[in-house]
Amino acid sequence: PNNVQASFFERCAGTARKAWNDGLDRWQKMYEAGEKPNWRNLNAELNARKKGDLAWMVEIPWAVPNNALQDLGAAFSHFFRRVKAGEAKVGYPRFKSKKRDTPSFAIEGRALQFEGGRVKIPKLGWVRTRQELRFPGKILSARFTKRAGHWYVSLQVEVSDSWVYPHRCETQAAVGIDLGVRDLAVLSTGERIEAPRSLRKHELKLRRISKELARRTKGGANWRKTKMKLGRLHERIANVRHAVTHELTADVVRRFGVIGVEDLNVAGMARTRLAKSVTDAAMSEVLRQLAYKAPLAGGTVVVADRWFPSSKTCSVCGVVRKSLPLGVRRWTCNGCGAEHERDDNAAQNLKIMAAAYAVTAQRQGSSGGS
Repeated sequence: PNNVQASFFERCAGTARKAWNDGLDRWQKMYEAGEKPNWRNLNAELNARKKGDLAWMVEIPWAVPNNALQDLGAAFSHFFRRVKAGEAKVGYPRFKSKKRDTPSFAIEGRALQFEGGRVKIPKLGWVRTRQELRFPGKILSARFTKRAGHWYVSLQVEVSDSWVYPHRCETQAAVGIDLGVRDLAVLSTGERIEAPRSLRKHELKLRRISKELARRTKGGANWRKTKMKLGRLHERIANVRHAVTHELTADVVRRFGVIGVEDLNVAGMARTRLAKSVTDAAMSEVLRQLAYKAPLAGGTVVVADRWFPSSKTCSVCGVVRKSLPLGVRRWTCNGCGAEHERDDNAAQNLKIMAAAYAVTAQRQGSSGGS
């Protein structure tokens, strides 16, 4: 967006924040008075106020405060559901701050119009976008968010039954994938995808800018500039990581119909001395993307048990070693004498496991089993 459009987005985000905070304050007062508040009543009160103290809101699309109050109602629904379930940590909806919270707002999908590389927004007009709408269909909702000085729009689209996933898989070939911190993924085909290590590569620059920010006067013009610089560097680190994971998972689901992976305890690994490398590798994100992309592509993800000895099992004869320390990268099987590289062997065993699962599922399907 240009400067005028960016200012309009900021006003929309401020309107959404105002509607949320006023709604939360009103909700608490109604609850204390013994009433049963809901977002529809709050929205009716807010619309009435547009003829008085909130007359400036008529310049903003009506869906912005409406969706903010819907979000407030959903937040209270989640809060009461979690309280009823007896969860230990339950977050009560809190007031939003201009300094603390990310600027964002939502608009009804039917109010937007996409045409090529631009989108038409009510009471603003056409705004250029970096890419075209990739999923043809009915737009259900759109949420605009500002991150590191850049505006993003996230869309929920209802696609038609005739829509075909662009990375559709046409084969039932099996593959095993061993995830790690040195190599993000080792495939049973022998391919190795190096971990992006985006955080490691920018660590010194992050430290330098963080020190620079600490020396600035908080709230000053130079402090805001340095804070923006730091935010954009963090955004670049995240974007590099996302690009690598999406390219990897899209390529895998396009080429293989059966994918074998391990159920890794990433949260536990993040509490070890390798914590920074584990979080930088984003292994859990790879598993998450495979889990939703494979069904869209017509494939299957087979997840091995967390205690499956993929590294300790010989992929040639099936003999399992009693122990295999993490520092041992190569080992020789005592049963058949085959020499193994740790990650390649684990990927081969995951492929064997996935292929066996696929054969069993096919037999049960052909015999009418479930």
